[in-house]
Amino acid sequence: MSIPTAAAPDRVSVSFCLIDRAGGVLAAEGADRPYYAASTIKLHVLLTALRAADGGALDLEATVPATRTFTGYDGTRFTLGGDHLDPTHPADGAAISVRDLLRRMIDRSSNEATNHLVELIGIDAVDETIQRLELGATRVERLIGDAAALEAGRTNETSADDLARTMLALVRRDEATAGPEAHRARHPATLPAQSRRSTQARHSAWDPRAAQSPQPSLSIASVELARAALRAQQIPLITTAVREDVDHGSKSGWVDGYRHDVAFLGDPDGEELHVLAAMTSGLQPQEADARIAQLVRDLLPAATA
Repeated sequence: MSIPTAAAPDRVSVSFCLIDRAGGVLAAEGADRPYYAASTIKLHVLLTALRAADGGALDLEATVPATRTFTGYDGTRFTLGGDHLDPTHPADGAAISVRDLLRRMIDRSSNEATNHLVELIGIDAVDETIQRLELGATRVERLIGDAAALEAGRTNETSADDLARTMLALVRRDEATAGPEAHRARHPATLPAQSRRSTQARHSAWDPRAAQSPQPSLSIASVELARAALRAQQIPLITTAVREDVDHGSKSGWVDGYRHDVAFLGDPDGEELHVLAAMTSGLQPQEADARIAQLVRDLLPAATA
């Protein structure tokens, strides 16, 4: 079974963006160019979910029934299947914690976990995170595998610059607050009404009475959760070229014709933290991987073997 993704690319393209811990651009090429995002949108979902948890709107310890069936753009239900399923995902109806959904979405790129989380928090909330970070090339407009949304022209796109800045927002802790009470005091606004309506009736993990707008910084606990999931990445690209003693974490994404990755490299609390995002289109997987690995060697020789 084929899961709808995106039109095949019409050209070969490689873009990258390397930033330091302050967000300063150290090297870039085509960094603002939008690409079909593939699974890299899972970073934006992660950031949104963690901000919702910090604001008291999402309970990470709550359990929900696992599912592979979701509500599409046109209101009809669709079920993920085929090679795009995670064979280790719990059976439909089995209990799974929201925390485990977050981890599975990142470390093994679970599409089931991603769609489940988007239905929990609402796609409007993901868009608000994108707007707050001022990510000019990023659009998250549909669930994974939603054929009706794809037919309606809705897509998921991002750029190397946007990916690098999203990763930095997830792993940098120097401005993180102590917890949800501090977030609530600083940011009293609520999540969009559509997000509340789409989740309120179905999931006890979501509390619309406590819903908070996505915050500009994460709590320390949320940063640590994000770092741990990114470090556990099971499908690395950039970090295959990095020495084992260099602290790193990443999130890759791929569909036919597109192959991307974004990684933090170095101690996230140290001055030498770097974030590298690489996006490719129109290349065969092996060639794309080789081009990405060479970028790491060229841009960060001190981190490579």
